[in-house]
Amino acid sequence: MALSLELITRTARSLLIQYGLQDVSMRRLAKELDVAPGALYYHVPSKQELLRTVAHEILTPLRTESGDALQLMLRFRELVLPLRDVGDLLLLAYALDVSLPPAQLLPERLVTAGWPRDEARDTTAVVMRFALGAVATEQNQALLERPATATATATAAGQAPDAPQAMEAERIYLHGLQRLLIRPV
Repeated sequence: MALSLELITRTARSLLIQYGLQDVSMRRLAKELDVAPGALYYHVPSKQELLRTVAHEILTPLRTESGDALQLMLRFRELVLPLRDVGDLLLLAYALDVSLPPAQLLPERLVTAGWPRDEARDTTAVVMRFALGAVATEQNQALLERPATATATATAAGQAPDAPQAMEAERIYLHGLQRLLIRPV
């Protein structure tokens, strides 16, 4: 198969989920694809751009997500929480690209709900920072609580962490979103 951005992105995503963010390097990716590291740079200018591309690919299902702002952000958590180290990846990707899904969808959902555009834009920035931090924190807590092999097995199977705090983390996430998405009168 010819080397392409799609193949590189798919392989990087696989490495991320299988081994974690720290093991996604251009050298490791090149080895996995059986190409010289320099060949990757023809398709991707930097590791940061690669990670941004992987983040967009992971969040693609959100682009067609229906529902209000709260439903969108609940779907966001549901989509990314089971994927190992994706919280940390998304923190980095959002710093590079604030249009990362669901950030480009959220302002319109808020405007539809009656928010003024400026407030919708600012609230989107706050909600995204909250959601990204909450998911990254929850994933990191789960990694610290589980033995590495159990974490890798559950993550590879697409399962969410089953730590005792999982229900509490979900409750806190919902509570935070409700507080942020209720428009002050």
